[in-house]
Amino acid sequence: MNVLILHSVPLRGSGSGTYVCNLAENLLNRHKLVVLYPGPAFNESFPLRNINLDPVPVFTSHPTVTSKSIMNYGMSELIDIISLYNVELKKILNEFSPDIIHVQHFGLWLCTPELRKISEKVPVIVTGHGTGLYVLEKDSRIFNLIKKTTRHISKVIAVSDYVKNRVEKLFPDLKPKTRTVMGGVDVERFKKANISKKEWRQKYNLNNKVVLYVGRFIKEKGIQHLVNISEYFLDTTFVITGSGDYKDVLLELSKEHKNVLVLPHLDDEIVDFFIYSDVLCVPSIWKEALGLVILEAMASKTAVVASNIGGIPSVVKHNKTGLLFDPGNEEDLKEKIAHALDDKNLSRTLTANAYRMIEENFTWKKIAEQIDSIYGNLAK
Repeated sequence: MNVLILHSVPLRGSGSGTYVCNLAENLLNRHKLVVLYPGPAFNESFPLRNINLDPVPVFTSHPTVTSKSIMNYGMSELIDIISLYNVELKKILNEFSPDIIHVQHFGLWLCTPELRKISEKVPVIVTGHGTGLYVLEKDSRIFNLIKKTTRHISKVIAVSDYVKNRVEKLFPDLKPKTRTVMGGVDVERFKKANISKKEWRQKYNLNNKVVLYVGRFIKEKGIQHLVNISEYFLDTTFVITGSGDYKDVLLELSKEHKNVLVLPHLDDEIVDFFIYSDVLCVPSIWKEALGLVILEAMASKTAVVASNIGGIPSVVKHNKTGLLFDPGNEEDLKEKIAHALDDKNLSRTLTANAYRMIEENFTWKKIAEQIDSIYGNLAK
């Protein structure tokens, strides 16, 4: 089967980009596929076509490239981007005849005339991720553009039940076509660190326990609350790694907290942080779709403390696979982090349960099998 995957943002540096890479790698031995996306070129094990744009249109922000939120473009500029995407899609379709088109995000690819045209003959699947839906809820212009395209969609895959509910609320006509297939994690990647724990501690001057945050630097991620409570844990270093528009605020805030270390977006080195940190904290105050970093921490056997919001509780089961706290409640956050750091028996139980859940339900082999089954049913 020929599968064309249309991704809406750069391939590296985001949860949905990681999703695309893992899905493509796990489908490569079953199908012939091509991935088309905006942003810089990369080398992967599967065929890629990129569209060079500067800045790259994204949903909110992006950690690895110069980008601009599509909410900040004028309507005529959005139409120009759609036209450019249409030209690139037409080129691909002249060379590659897909049996399935799999679009990542409810984004501008859906607005291209070529996609609408081919949808009459080829099934179009959309995977709903969190940030794309966030934009639709914030920007009525983009919502109205996407709303006109839903009749061309054959199937919607939601990465959590929370995302499924959001899709069905935004587009009631898609409810019969929508099902949940959660994202997965590359378990093998998090089995072995790049350097020893001693070398890691020396490299980053980490002499204490470590609480880790990984993600974009935006206010909605709630990182400011994590920094604020750091003063109560003087025997712990709070490592904040990522990039984004909120960076300057975080750097200024962290000056008052000597045990906060702000690092840029990390690539392969992030595996060491996941494996050696004591706790991963996801302090979001907006409604996350799921949270890939949560799955990555669980695969690394690191305890998770996360906001009880959005799709997070679908994987973080309180007192079973992690600890949940009330979003934005710094007293509750402080209490849960203290439990995870100080109660070693609790931490061991949480990480063991979480790792078992990952192996049983969230390996990419199993996720890809579910998605491949959807392809097969639609292509009949």
